[in-house]
Amino acid sequence: MSAVVARQPILDKNLNIFSYELLFRGGDLKVFDGDEATAQVIMNTLESIGFANLTEGRPAFINFTEKLLKQGIPDLLAPEMVYIEVLETVTVDQQLLYAIETYKEMGFNIVLDDFVFAENLIPLIKLADYIKIDFIITKGAERKNIINICNQYNANIQYIAEKIETYDEFFAAKELGFDYFQGYFFTKPKTIESKKTHSYAFTFFKMMKELNKDEPKIKEIEEIIKSDLSMSYSLLRIINSAHYGYDVKSIRQAIVLLGVEKLRKWSLLYFLKGLDNDKPDILFKTAVLRANFAESLAGYFGDNRGENLFVLGLLSVIDAYLDRKLEDILAEISLSYNLKDALIKREGQLGDLLLFIEAFEKLNQKEAEKYIAKYSIDYEIVFDNYSTALKKTKDIVNAFENKKI
Repeated sequence: MSAVVARQPILDKNLNIFSYELLFRGGDLKVFDGDEATAQVIMNTLESIGFANLTEGRPAFINFTEKLLKQGIPDLLAPEMVYIEVLETVTVDQQLLYAIETYKEMGFNIVLDDFVFAENLIPLIKLADYIKIDFIITKGAERKNIINICNQYNANIQYIAEKIETYDEFFAAKELGFDYFQGYFFTKPKTIESKKTHSYAFTFFKMMKELNKDEPKIKEIEEIIKSDLSMSYSLLRIINSAHYGYDVKSIRQAIVLLGVEKLRKWSLLYFLKGLDNDKPDILFKTAVLRANFAESLAGYFGDNRGENLFVLGLLSVIDAYLDRKLEDILAEISLSYNLKDALIKREGQLGDLLLFIEAFEKLNQKEAEKYIAKYSIDYEIVFDNYSTALKKTKDIVNAFENKKI
């Protein structure tokens, strides 16, 4: 059984990335064994991707079954890099408690997953560093009651609200005193009456209009970029980064070397990165990762122009950036009808591509299986593509954050 790994961010109260939970499934979507899948993917992560690439140096939350905990599998891992998630399905007996006490003495942080209070869980509460409360399983006052009860047994526990799907749930969890938050709420726009467009957004739309003409003019592009000091600096910085590897001193030279397709990519990246300070960093990273991953799947989804798929991946989260309807945003950007239909309606092959990427991100096996069968996707190759996309994303993000690569 081939192993597949994905990650989901856990954010702090300021929407900064605190850690990633590593989510596991087997490559054979019809058969899943939790013990085998977790063990295989741990080894896969250690041997191929590496924790540094997958979690960007942050700790990884990893689910462990009762069997793996008792077998000592966490001994393979570094306590500073891994937080042990104890699944809600475990049987609390002396052997399990001894194992967890041992891991805690070794320096591991202990996390109780999908927690709902029961008397037999009190010994685990006393050992826990974090407790995750599922906002789908628990409702209303029950969430605060769990915190109050657990604090009676261990006052040092920090609480993670998981399955947070909307901003309203995020703010509600924050009010209840949760310390960390996990879910897909950051990819959905806030509901607001109006939002002032950033001044430099007009420069971006002007740039995209020129770049999407049948014959874009270098002189026009150069004047647009030079009219925005920040944009000019960003272009020169990224083209001289390790990602592109040039030695460029002028805007015109940068434009010529990059060409129209790479300029489209860069302008979108520049626009998204600077849009809104109240958006979590993970949103930009998600956009770039989707773009790189989508581009790598061009062979399966019938589009040999991978550059289009890069743009498709980036724009798939632009509504969350601008807090506006996707249809209204795309009306201002010159794009082909098939790209717009894919983004708005999830129609056609490119719509299927976005649906597959979303299923892959969330490890929705049933949904992913439909596209694997429909497009004869080789899961091993796709997993390699995803690993490569992670590395490319790290390079691009570093370049935009002006870090040494």
